[in-house]
Amino acid sequence: MLIWGMNYLKGMDLLSSDNKYFAIYNNVDGLVPSSDVVLNGVKVGQVQKIEFIKDNSGRILTTLLVRTKVFVGKGSIARIISSDLLGGRVINLVLDSTTPPAEDGDTLVSEVQTTLGDQVKPVKDKAEKLIESLDSLAVALHAILSPNNQDNLNAGFNSLSKTLKNLEQASSSLDKMLSSNDSKLKKMIDNIESISNNIKNNNESLAIALKNIELITDSLAKSNLTSTINNANSTLKETSEIMEKINKGEGSMGLLINNDSLYIHLERSAADLDKLLIDIKQNPKRYVHFSMFGTKPPK
Repeated sequence: MLIWGMNYLKGMDLLSSDNKYFAIYNNVDGLVPSSDVVLNGVKVGQVQKIEFIKDNSGRILTTLLVRTKVFVGKGSIARIISSDLLGGRVINLVLDSTTPPAEDGDTLVSEVQTTLGDQVKPVKDKAEKLIESLDSLAVALHAILSPNNQDNLNAGFNSLSKTLKNLEQASSSLDKMLSSNDSKLKKMIDNIESISNNIKNNNESLAIALKNIELITDSLAKSNLTSTINNANSTLKETSEIMEKINKGEGSMGLLINNDSLYIHLERSAADLDKLLIDIKQNPKRYVHFSMFGTKPPK
């Protein structure tokens, strides 16, 4: 009884007939000899032995004892899964009934499911980041709600309240204005609608006008407008040079405009001529003598 009990604790039941299967893993963290082999949550065997394969690869050979009453196909999977939150591990058989039955001593397909700790790790990391953010938020709120800033917050809330009241009054005033000017707005909308209808009705005329404008612009583009502008610029430049010379007193026109001696002489000549005409009118005999008999006028 002592020998049977020790072997049973090791995972070997000497009174039952079990099939022995093997599974090879790279990591069996949490799996120990005598760990359960389950099928759909029901125990159908035990892990008998866990040992390294002697090929220096670090892979682990696991020996499984499964009851002969359980059909295990050659394509069945021996998957290591978590059994509890404390890190216990068992081997869950995923049967493949489409393949021939596995014989005693066959090696099954092996898989390792991530542990609950690995699955919870992303949630744990997010929770830690969330706690850090909440801590930073609490520090910021503490700084904002400090006695030094309470007066500023109260003043800000008072200003916000006044602003909301002003907005309410402005909204009420706008509502009243719109109500009083309802007829004007209606007329404005009617006018806009009338303008749009006129544009729609005169669409053909507008198209013709736009086409004429396009023809005019094409004619201007095709005309030698650049040459005309260049000639005008050249003419203006020459005119500017002539005016500059006149201002400097060069040439006859410049002397006439800038020198007043000619004007003075002309004015004097006009005055003398005026005096001469007056004297001729008053004393014509001094200048013109008529004689019917050919007598000589007195000297």
